Amino acid sequence: MFLLIAAFTLSAQQTGSIVTARVFSITPLPNRIDKVNGLALGLGHYSFKDKIKKHRVNGLNVEINPVSPLIVLFQDVNYVPNDTISVVLNGLHISTGGFSGGAVLNGMGISLYNVGIKSSGFTINGLYSATKQLDGLHISGIGNKAEAATGVLIAAVNDIGSCKGVFVGAFNITNDIKGVQVGLVNISQKAKGVQIGLWNKNNKRSLPFINWNFKD
Repeated sequence: MFLLIAAFTLSAQQTGSIVTARVFSITPLPNRIDKVNGLALGLGHYSFKDKIKKHRVNGLNVEINPVSPLIVLFQDVNYVPNDTISVVLNGLHISTGGFSGGAVLNGMGISLYNVGIKSSGFTINGLYSATKQLDGLHISGIGNKAEAATGVLIAAVNDIGSCKGVFVGAFNITNDIKGVQVGLVNISQKAKGVQIGLWNKNNKRSLPFINWNFKD
């Protein structure tokens, strides 16, 4: 018991009665806690105040949210605010739901959905991932949506602004790609690379089965 108390005390940075870090905390995080270096367990990271407070988790973040189906039904990823960081996770994220805006994920994520500012690493999403930036390997059941991406994206629909890498899906739609698109339909307004699918369109030509462009 003494060692457990000591571990909690040494891992916490205190200012008066304000605890800014812990090795374990229930989520949503209490206002007095800014950081978890270990395990965060609960419903997820939400802010009930007008002013968003940034939280950080270094380690394992586990979310068991019974209202996840409702969030999926009513959440419009096109209008989720992603300009202000509310949570930064460095490590492993496991959730029956997922982040719903303002999140930065560095590491591995397994969730129903992922909506945030940036995801770097490896994620598996049962439904969709929608962020400003995707880096690494991201697999989603329905779709990957991002303003920019680098790496490998696999989903039924990949809707990406500017991207570098390999994109595999039924429909791959990009504004600017450097890499490979593999799908039933591949569309890019500006492409440098190869498109493989039933119908392929880039800024040079439209062709069935295979299309290419290796010039800027």
